[in-house]
Amino acid sequence: MAKKIQVTELLSEEEEIRSMAADDKVDPYVEECLRAVQSEMQRMRAGADDFPTVAMLDWVDAREGYAVALRDTADEDLADLEHGLAIFAGRAGEEALVSELRRQAAWCAAMRADADALAADAWRLRDGWLRHAAVAEDGAAEDALVATAAEAFLEFLAMEMDGGGVPEADAARADAIHTAATARHGLGARFAAEFVGRLVDRFRRGAETYAGQQENVVADGLRRRAAEVEMLCADPETLVPRLQASGWWMFWMLMNRHAATPAATAQKPTPTPTPDASASY
Repeated sequence: MAKKIQVTELLSEEEEIRSMAADDKVDPYVEECLRAVQSEMQRMRAGADDFPTVAMLDWVDAREGYAVALRDTADEDLADLEHGLAIFAGRAGEEALVSELRRQAAWCAAMRADADALAADAWRLRDGWLRHAAVAEDGAAEDALVATAAEAFLEFLAMEMDGGGVPEADAARADAIHTAATARHGLGARFAAEFVGRLVDRFRRGAETYAGQQENVVADGLRRRAAEVEMLCADPETLVPRLQASGWWMFWMLMNRHAATPAATAQKPTPTPTPDASASY
């Protein structure tokens, strides 16, 4: 019996261009998501001189990654649309197709420009935070690092409680969280390992970047901050009591003792999921 050979018909280049135009690159949802992130960025830029927390750095990294992915996708689509225009522009009877390709190309160009601007805003925001951390006076820097650690510890503890069988109704109460902070064996060591890894790495990578730009004052300041984080977390057994005695933790307790959910954002908002640019097109 002769074998049946399945032949997949390949679209010609012109057919692919027509199909691309029919798919329509213009996506109101992508535009809506971008505007929402732009608004978030504008609000956060009001605190460009704040000492950065782990949540703040996570937040700006996520927004920058979103912007770069969106920019790259828009750039690729724009190149495809412009290629289509180069083939069909001026061809009799293809005026409607050319008009559609131009409309979509203009939208992709606008998205590329806006995404590029958003990525630049994210870079500037991170730059401001890291510079502020680098030049902070030692006493102020120590207080800020303790507050940063307390906020990160609260988030870390809430995640552990949810996974440890504590009822959600209790996990959401400040008293339950405060009690769990001292009741969990090895909690300080687990948190210290994660916190040091996240914040020290950020400071040291920043120091390398600034050193490469001959900004040695900023680079040296970030290296000091990295060393201070390691010193703060050197003894995990004393770390938890110190965080619980901090002004940040006590203020959080006062404000959230009867809150419905643990408000780990007493100082700055924690990162929220951002739209996946790769899934937008």
